Amino acid sequence: MRANSSSPVRRVAGAIVAVVGVVLLISTFANNLFQVGPDFEEMIDDFRPMLAEESIATAQSDLAMLGAVGPEFETAIVPALSQQLGMSGEEFMSFTATNFPAVATGVQALPEIVPTFNGLVDTLDQQRPLFDSADQIPTKDLPATTVPWGLFFAGLALVGAGVMLFRPGRTGLFLTGGLGVLIVVVTLILTLIPKAADADDLNENLEPIYTAELVAQANGALETVGAMGTQMQTEMLPALAQQLGLSGEELNGFLGENFPATAQALGTLPEAMSRFDGLVSTFENNLDNYDTIKPVAFSPIIFTLFFAGIIAVLAAGAVWWTDRSARPSGRMQEPVDRTIVKEDITV
Repeated sequence: MRANSSSPVRRVAGAIVAVVGVVLLISTFANNLFQVGPDFEEMIDDFRPMLAEESIATAQSDLAMLGAVGPEFETAIVPALSQQLGMSGEEFMSFTATNFPAVATGVQALPEIVPTFNGLVDTLDQQRPLFDSADQIPTKDLPATTVPWGLFFAGLALVGAGVMLFRPGRTGLFLTGGLGVLIVVVTLILTLIPKAADADDLNENLEPIYTAELVAQANGALETVGAMGTQMQTEMLPALAQQLGLSGEELNGFLGENFPATAQALGTLPEAMSRFDGLVSTFENNLDNYDTIKPVAFSPIIFTLFFAGIIAVLAAGAVWWTDRSARPSGRMQEPVDRTIVKEDITV
């Protein structure tokens, strides 16, 4: 029998490698990775500008500005304007609620709206390191859509290598070992294990806040604040200017001098609302993408790939050792000449 014939060890090793390849194929389809990959990439692309350090800082500044409006309105604007108009504070609030309901509703809602958005923005800020890591799956330059194809072809290659390992010869041995080393090295060089763990942590941390209910609540808050700003600028301030006998410019100067937070909010609110609308729209537009990604755990998938490579290397090593042990050792003995030689006997 030839030393490299299909030994039991070779058959078992080939079967194991082929099964590991099938497991990778099953994992690819069971986790819906051909859908998860594009959805993950689209979601990451959409959120990338929103999670930039500058964008987070701007959002926090916008919220600080809005957060100062409510207290200033109640503690400074109401007493000052009610005095100017000859009203009590309660009368001025009733006057505002009757004639400018969007302003009254918005001012009353700000103490709840601002902390809600602050919590959302702070959560996004805390997730930036995890997002940056997940954004590099598999690399900074390769999109996430390449991951399912990589797993798919790795599975096919391992199945083929396992079949080749059944056959006598070194082709299957070198193919299996080389493929296993390649899988292990690529997994380690691309740091796929920590990236997958970061993606799972990001997924878990976003799950409590990334819901359709939150998106609906945020849209409602934007409508409330937007209506407040619009009615205050287009209706309330012109009416107050008329009652106080001030021009629009004089009223703006009066507000800027005495109520700086409100004056700043009125000047920057349209741009701030546009930015918040973009953030909420990004959440809303990616709800379907997140629903696809949410049930998927990336770490087990990457660990399956990594250990598939290790198993392939070990299988190839076991076959190599078995083949080596089966070869004859030492120098070949010289053939024994069994020819009977008759010697002349001299008497």
